Amino acid sequence: MLFSLLLYLYYATVPLLALEVALIPSTGCYSHDVMMKDVGQSMPQGTNITWIQTFLYDFGFGEMRLPEQWTRISIWGHDEEGLKVMRTAGSLLWEQNVPTDFDRPWDLRGSFLFFKMLERHQTFCEKMLEDPRFLQYMRARRADIVLLDHFLQECMGGLAYLLNSSVVQFSNWPIADGYITSLNIPANPSAVPKTGSPYSGLGMAFPQRVGNLLFHWVIIAARTIQSHVLRRMFARRGYEVDVIKSEAERIIYAGRSEFLFDVVRPINNRIKHFGSNQLNRSDFVTVIPEMSSDSERIAQYKDDQHPRDNIKLLNDTDRPPLILAECLDPSDSKPIASDNMSSSLMRRANLYQGLRQHIVKMKFASICAQFPELDWPSLTKEKFILVSFGSVAQAQHMPLYVVSKIFHAFAQSPYKIVWQTNSPTDALLWTRNVSVPENVVLTPWAPIKQILAHPNLQYLICHGGINTINELLLFGVPVVGVPLQGDQGSNLRRLTDLGAAVMVTTAQIAKGELVRTMRTFEYNLNKHWQRAAQLSSMLETYRTLHKDQQHFWIDWTGRHGRKLLDRNLFNMRYIGDTENSFWMALTATLFLSFLVVLC
Repeated sequence: MLFSLLLYLYYATVPLLALEVALIPSTGCYSHDVMMKDVGQSMPQGTNITWIQTFLYDFGFGEMRLPEQWTRISIWGHDEEGLKVMRTAGSLLWEQNVPTDFDRPWDLRGSFLFFKMLERHQTFCEKMLEDPRFLQYMRARRADIVLLDHFLQECMGGLAYLLNSSVVQFSNWPIADGYITSLNIPANPSAVPKTGSPYSGLGMAFPQRVGNLLFHWVIIAARTIQSHVLRRMFARRGYEVDVIKSEAERIIYAGRSEFLFDVVRPINNRIKHFGSNQLNRSDFVTVIPEMSSDSERIAQYKDDQHPRDNIKLLNDTDRPPLILAECLDPSDSKPIASDNMSSSLMRRANLYQGLRQHIVKMKFASICAQFPELDWPSLTKEKFILVSFGSVAQAQHMPLYVVSKIFHAFAQSPYKIVWQTNSPTDALLWTRNVSVPENVVLTPWAPIKQILAHPNLQYLICHGGINTINELLLFGVPVVGVPLQGDQGSNLRRLTDLGAAVMVTTAQIAKGELVRTMRTFEYNLNKHWQRAAQLSSMLETYRTLHKDQQHFWIDWTGRHGRKLLDRNLFNMRYIGDTENSFWMALTATLFLSFLVVLC
């Protein structure tokens, strides 16, 4: 009887103690918003979640659909000015790296666009600060924890500070030096390549170190100016907010990068690498390869099968084919098979072991129905390359001369090319002026994870966004990287350093170098696959030992964060950029001494 009473009291009390969580996502970037929604859905059942967003850019997906029980406080800012910014950025991405092109640092169009975006972010952030719904939520002071997508959201970070709660700073980005300095972590631009730069963590030449240092100083200057502007803006409304100091008081700074593959840099115990979602890669298998009696070498097409280009690769062979999945009726109990492939040393054999064929057949049939334009059964009969430049870089904004160079390279490939354009087919106006090669399939959207698990996938050509990088590492797929913006250059450089990727810039593509890059990569494809498999195995082991870090640390912050803010031994106060202040003071002293000697 007593036990039943206690149990009743427990379940009656739990709803009263439900966690209150505020999610502050990005301004509309789809991958960022998906990440934040996933974070909210990973919360314990019964958690009260409020989604606070200034939605400024619609990349074709609209506002994120949220569970019915969530509360949305959103300001719509996808106006004509926003469309103009998107069109400008969409075109500029294919001409230079945004915001900074290290090959052409004098071209400041990306930087000006970057500052325009910051200006818009602040404008709508101010509107949020005046919104009655937000003011009511803020004055209630009920949030136990705030999860902030901090990238380019310093102003929204100020709003997070006003909620007077524990804040987890978590963006769909790798660890970024410009932010972690607020946690009193030194940045060493002479030794550590800045996030967003294309420099190698294995070593930089002197000119690269100089460029890295200048980039570091530009970030410091921009954040200092922005902090001053925001402090004045909040002061005009009666709030005392220092952006840098508020960042220093955030309990956890988390990035989407994997700890194993991040560049070696100074960190402290508040820096967390949450990595990608905990996925079981076997869940995305739709095709099961089966070994033939003689499978000692990797199969490639015969020369006469591809009159477009008679490329002879090291792993060419005339041996019998692999057996691959065919699109059969799910009720059929026969093994999924195809007899139109060449033989191969099975890559990623452990990915396809122990799978139930009837379940795989049902997944295959589902993909066939969802993506008829891909002709999924045909992918079981020929090897292919996947091309995807992410949810932001829409192919409809690509200049015609870039499209022509890309199609020229694709037409000479011995493989089929599946290109996810992230644009409606009728919006690809350049198709009126250039012929799409016979081996190229254009699709607005594609099931990326299912394709990464496909045994006929040869490699990926992509932009190097952190989500895509994590998925590549999970599935063990090599990549030809084309960095377009932000962190992508440093993400791809890290994979290149690790031997699973090569890089080519949009400027090099415009010069016609994509053909040579693809041929060289295909020539060394086995080596890249072996290295990608090693990295995938390392990641699998690491994540087995460090499971559910994201859930643990967010829950821990919700339970203990407020207590830590008042503890003197756990110092979360910004002590200033002492390192750069020291070097700047030393430089000034030496310069003045030099002037004194001359005089």
